[in-house]
Amino acid sequence: SLNRGTILPGFTPTPYLFGNDKTGNAPGWDFILGGQDPNIRYKAAENGWLSTSTKLTTPFSQLETKDISLKASIEPSTDFKIQVDAKKSSNSTFSEIYRYDLSSNGYQSLNPFQTGSYKVSMLTINTAFKNNTSTTSTVFQEFERNISVIQNRFGDVNGYGTKSQDVLIPAFIAAYSGTNAETVSLSPFPNIPIPNWRVDYTGLTKMGNLKDIFQSITINHAYSSSYGVTNFSNSLEYQNVGINVPLEDYNNPVLPKITNAQGQYIPIYVISQVMISEQFSPLIGINVRTKNKLTMRFDYKTKRDLSLNMSNASVTELVGKDWSVEVGYTKNNLKLPIKDQGRVITLKNDVTFRLNMSVTNNRTIQRPLEGETNITNGNINFQLRPNVSYVVNQKLNVQLYFERNVNEPLVTSSYKRATTRFGTKIQFNLAQ
Repeated sequence: SLNRGTILPGFTPTPYLFGNDKTGNAPGWDFILGGQDPNIRYKAAENGWLSTSTKLTTPFSQLETKDISLKASIEPSTDFKIQVDAKKSSNSTFSEIYRYDLSSNGYQSLNPFQTGSYKVSMLTINTAFKNNTSTTSTVFQEFERNISVIQNRFGDVNGYGTKSQDVLIPAFIAAYSGTNAETVSLSPFPNIPIPNWRVDYTGLTKMGNLKDIFQSITINHAYSSSYGVTNFSNSLEYQNVGINVPLEDYNNPVLPKITNAQGQYIPIYVISQVMISEQFSPLIGINVRTKNKLTMRFDYKTKRDLSLNMSNASVTELVGKDWSVEVGYTKNNLKLPIKDQGRVITLKNDVTFRLNMSVTNNRTIQRPLEGETNITNGNINFQLRPNVSYVVNQKLNVQLYFERNVNEPLVTSSYKRATTRFGTKIQFNLAQ
């Protein structure tokens, strides 16, 4: 999908039919039918369509939003399904004050400014399971080595310093995607979206004696990874910007740039932060249901959020691991004797036992290029939630529950917390 829009302030001709004036030329059929020519402001000035007021403050602006989504479903058999999904999205807004100037007797472009964001699916599974502890990281060490490689590819070590965003971003992408730094694109806007996937398999119940015990067995696995530029804006030293200039061509090939007082190149687009987000949701998931109504579920999930900050030349890692177990069992027609005025009444209803247990380990690690690696935040969370539910009749349900939650911090600035809850719930439905 592609959405575009143009705002042209100071337009003076009176619309007659379909937005055009009586001559049919202003602003023209191309503009009326959705044309997004960035030169429309120059054309309007040449034809005398714009106001000559020197106090015009409403900017000429253009916006563009692009979304690409590719999906496919592969079924090698009725029990084996694979879904792949690739995405790419970008939005960009350009604006400038375009108004009449008395001293030059013409129109001038003032303060051209472009801003936006960018996100694309990618593949970082090559580094997902590499050595990565709170103190050492082989992937971060590879990122440090890639910096000199990228500098040499630019061919100007003095113009592109070790903390230049044009050097850091390609080195970061190469290291954490497991790509060779000699061949990785020098653009901070990767062009081609790489598919992510989800796999589901339900065919185990057809093997051997398993079909006599299990009603269903489902194994699933899902992987997603994306790279994003949270925000970019053009440097004020550059005038030739606009939504008609593809972001993906930035630095690839290398574009001529302006140097600062220290002789270092000024980026065309200023990027404060780029992020890589990766999830196995789950890495492995197993869902089982037996023929005697016993259900079991196990999920092991991992996530990794990586952000490269240009201001302090550091990588922040948010690493999470989560495993959970759920067991449930329903006993039909459980006999429950109750005494009432000397009589014994036996209830025969369903009782359900459930047990949920999970352990989550989250930690945030700060890895600067210069300085020590530190854990800045994190905790280990344990939850245990068993409960028993008994259906007295269609309107009345009685439940006994117990909940235990323990939170163990990984930093000294937080305290260990533990909470326990238990009790009885009685639910009576008046609607039935």
